[in-house]
Amino acid sequence: MSRPRALVTGHTGFLGPYATAALEGSFEVVTASRTGGDVVADFGDPSSVAAVIAALRPDFVLWLAADSRMAHCELDPAGAQRVNAEAPGRAASVLGSRLLYVSTDLVFDGRAAPYSPFDPTGPLSTYASTKADGEERVISQGGRVVRLPLLFGKDDNGRGASEMVRRALSRGEPLALFTNEYRTPIHCRDAARTLATLLPLVTCSRIVHVGGPQRVSRWEFGRMLCAAQGLSAASLLPTECLDPMRPRDVSLRNEIAQRDLFEMLLDA
Repeated sequence: MSRPRALVTGHTGFLGPYATAALEGSFEVVTASRTGGDVVADFGDPSSVAAVIAALRPDFVLWLAADSRMAHCELDPAGAQRVNAEAPGRAASVLGSRLLYVSTDLVFDGRAAPYSPFDPTGPLSTYASTKADGEERVISQGGRVVRLPLLFGKDDNGRGASEMVRRALSRGEPLALFTNEYRTPIHCRDAARTLATLLPLVTCSRIVHVGGPQRVSRWEFGRMLCAAQGLSAASLLPTECLDPMRPRDVSLRNEIAQRDLFEMLLDA
């Protein structure tokens, strides 16, 4: 019996390889992104969604494609809107509940944490606003949303919270980490495995939070990583965040049990 086909968009991003690996045991995985895959697609082009779905004929879609560069989104809000909101909304209009849209804890304003899935959003940046709009469009078409927090894990391209710390330390560079920005970080592998479990569950809740087990600041995260990895934290600098576009506490009320944060950091 053939396996269902799962399309992963944005598979060349940080989470993409982890998600693809997690899905491969149960699905025939096909991929699409701007820089390669089974289909090369620019989701800023309104015609791209229909073309990709027609070409790959997926049974399910895990929508990871996004412009997550906050500064770039501020410079090109219309482009961010097309990629982060309009494209997944179009996909959901075809696939309904078979589409799982990956969103962010940054859709909240940071004033009422910890957040449950149906707490009101209050995005502070263009990136967050377009992701919140993407959520609404997907849900209105019968699709589903998973919000993820700060992600970490090994990455050859230096992406993610743990690689940022490790690379700065390896170069002997001081690294400023916020003491007043709180999140519930999770290893990419743990997030990907949970996404793979949720993808075929078309009758599950329309919005699910997949957060890590512990609320920590960026500063606390950096020190915990150093402790887990046997690294010196001497060059980590505690710094207060003053950026009005960065919410101070977007910790998620976790709905799905995850392994201990320190255990995750051991293989970050």
